[in-house]
Amino acid sequence: MRRLFFPALILLASTALAGNRLDIIRVAFSPSGQRVVAVTSGELDGSGNGAAQVDVFNTSTGATVYSAQKDAEATAPAVLAQLLTSAPVVNIFAQSGLTPGVTSVPRYRRVYPTPYASWSDGIGAGQSLTTPVSLWTAGILAPIKLSVFRLPSKCPQDYLNPGDFTSGFQLSVRGRVVYQDRVLPAARACAARYSLERVDVRGNRALFTLRAYGIGFEGPDADPVFVAVTLK
Repeated sequence: MRRLFFPALILLASTALAGNRLDIIRVAFSPSGQRVVAVTSGELDGSGNGAAQVDVFNTSTGATVYSAQKDAEATAPAVLAQLLTSAPVVNIFAQSGLTPGVTSVPRYRRVYPTPYASWSDGIGAGQSLTTPVSLWTAGILAPIKLSVFRLPSKCPQDYLNPGDFTSGFQLSVRGRVVYQDRVLPAARACAARYSLERVDVRGNRALFTLRAYGIGFEGPDADPVFVAVTLK
């Protein structure tokens, strides 16, 4: 099964320019839907190194089951292959029913106007954006609302654009809050803006992919943020 799973991912690897926005190249659920994996790959701005990341989540609790990332002086497909064939990743995929898993076709996927991240791609503190998404039945749309609000952190103020603030987010589905930041994790200490990029669903299990925008090498980094939930 590994031969069916890995080459397809490697062929899909691509690059991001002017600030990191590495592509989500695959989302897959376990047959039960209790586990979901997101695989990210691309080229790092500045160094030009290839990079890859694997994140496995429990859709019942939202907890991260496993996370690993790798970058090296090699092409993005080569780094992705190294990560996917490493023993820990192979083992966690097998334990989680993700070899190969059920590849998800996104119910929503944002199309960006440029191949690189821009501050204007996200919304900042005090703003909200509702995206209608057909979660189950074609033509029946559910409102997915992203709201961004100020949260304090130790990020230096000069890392932020004028008028921007370190911020967290709340995500709601059909009026029900499925996630809300209480404190900013270290990885998002300088996040000032957010966007909803992708929605994947299997039964009542879902993975929402957002982007957190913070200072990068030549522009903003748009780092993926995942929310795994069981919808009610």
